[in-house]
Amino acid sequence: MSVADRLFFLQYGAERVSKNLSLAGGRHHLYWEPLFGALVETGDGWVLLDTGMSRAAHDSPENSAAYRLGGADAPNIDSPWHLYPAPPAGDQWNWGKGANPLESALAEVGLIPADLSLAAITHMHVDHSGGIPTLARAGVPIAIQAKELEFVRSGKVGVAEGFHEPDWSEPDTRWRVLDGDEQLAPGVRVVSTPGHTPGHMSFRVDLADTGTWLMAGDAADLGQNFLDNVHCGSYAGGTVEDEVNAAASLERLLEVAKGSNAHLIPGHDQVVLNAIRQPKEGHR
Repeated sequence: MSVADRLFFLQYGAERVSKNLSLAGGRHHLYWEPLFGALVETGDGWVLLDTGMSRAAHDSPENSAAYRLGGADAPNIDSPWHLYPAPPAGDQWNWGKGANPLESALAEVGLIPADLSLAAITHMHVDHSGGIPTLARAGVPIAIQAKELEFVRSGKVGVAEGFHEPDWSEPDTRWRVLDGDEQLAPGVRVVSTPGHTPGHMSFRVDLADTGTWLMAGDAADLGQNFLDNVHCGSYAGGTVEDEVNAAASLERLLEVAKGSNAHLIPGHDQVVLNAIRQPKEGHR
């Protein structure tokens, strides 16, 4: 099996959401989820996995209203955040680094968007797809599942459902459309995990020294999803089939992790993200 050279984790910002979105049957309890992606150096160049939320979406009154609607009646709405990094003071529902969160995060490892050879998106929710326009303008192709692109282009979803149309409407975007599992670059593979959205996918990165890293995306937001074998609590497609697929996708991730002795990384867990912060030269 081919391996990649190095792996970095990039935090773009955070969002304040209810735990019941992450855990099926979870309580309505607000907390800050990190927005992050993975940057992989491969024999084919740098590959970025997920892109966070755009500055336009962070600053959008409509997007903020959608977040507020989902969390305003939570019993802990005024509780302070107690982990690093702390979001800015105030009543924000999301925050991002700098004028362009993607560019700011890449700059921390000495890169600009044009240095990337490929980017891939777990799914098209606003907190994962926001860097697509920036990357498209830099000439970076975007890998996405065909079902996901078809879903957001159908007109069935919008800001109220957690999507941001400018992320998939940039005319210069070069899409690399996928159908299920596929190798993206040496040591980087897609693992199809539908349910949270119809075309959701997770990522597997294999390294020479530290082995396999399995990044769940929103198929499992929290370590608790894995520990308790509880699938995600939201399904953008809105059908019973989506919920069934979400449960099957969680089981698949657990099986892949068991078979490869993988580092299993949930998609929105600040405790886990802080624990896996890479050394200066990245994980190898």
